[in-house]
Amino acid sequence: MSRPLAAGLLAALLSFGPAGCGEDSSPGAALFGELLAEVNGEPITVGDLRAALMADGKHMLSSAQRRGEALRSLLEQMVERRLMLQRFRESGEHVDEGQVRAYVEAVARQYGPEGFDAVLREDKIDREKWVQTVRETLEIEQLLGREIYSKLSASEEEVRAYYARNRERFRVGRRWRVRQIVAGTEEAAEKLRARLLQGASFEQVARSESQGPERARGGDLGFFESGELPESIEAVIKYLDEGEVSRVVGSPSGYHLFQVTERRSAGIRPLESVREEIMGELLSQKGREQIERWLASLKEKASIRYHWRNLDHVPLG
Repeated sequence: MSRPLAAGLLAALLSFGPAGCGEDSSPGAALFGELLAEVNGEPITVGDLRAALMADGKHMLSSAQRRGEALRSLLEQMVERRLMLQRFRESGEHVDEGQVRAYVEAVARQYGPEGFDAVLREDKIDREKWVQTVRETLEIEQLLGREIYSKLSASEEEVRAYYARNRERFRVGRRWRVRQIVAGTEEAAEKLRARLLQGASFEQVARSESQGPERARGGDLGFFESGELPESIEAVIKYLDEGEVSRVVGSPSGYHLFQVTERRSAGIRPLESVREEIMGELLSQKGREQIERWLASLKEKASIRYHWRNLDHVPLG
């Protein structure tokens, strides 16, 4: 997990806040214009919405009209989240606390102990509330896994139909499968090249002598299309015959020897090579559609009361 991703998780998780984390979650808050919605009797307050805005940013509120639309959309998302959390708790299930700790620790490691605490202070994020939000997010993931994603499937006919409709999406250019050996000096690279020209196996020499991270794979870098490699390297490999050893090529990371082990012409990738990608896209699309229907069903059965007029008085400072 990268540091930018960790920062994004801090913001994204806080954007909805733990259930009932507002400044005043009591039903009596409505007397002071604080109540924005009630979901099966549970309040969502101005304080809850302000916590979401703190993470989402106020750039979405650049005009009065956009402000109203954005606040309504955000409140609707908070209602849906509250419905899902209620559904999870009705099920009697629990999220493994070890999973919660592991998630929190993974984010904190990106900053270090002091750095993480500094971010929380700077963004005025209460650590306990943030951990609770992590827990609730994992609860929702577990709920969606059980009620939605575990029930999804895509047939062979659907996969083939998707492939037929989207053939151009799978078009690729000319490709080369490349192995490389990396040496620390030009002299060392020339000596290795001499061994290869005398008949030594490129794969075996790469495993025993290369300083590249792919040495365990015999130097195999996989397939590359035109434009994916640095020009200086592509200018060498595109003229190599299969099995031919390149001249020594210098770079900031060392001195390289290349071998093209396979060439493929431009064309459309076969179905078998993209089947898994298509299956993932179909299941993702079905999941989004099913979640929309499922949430609509939850709303129909729920008691939801909005206090839209109070949105006009949400303080943004």
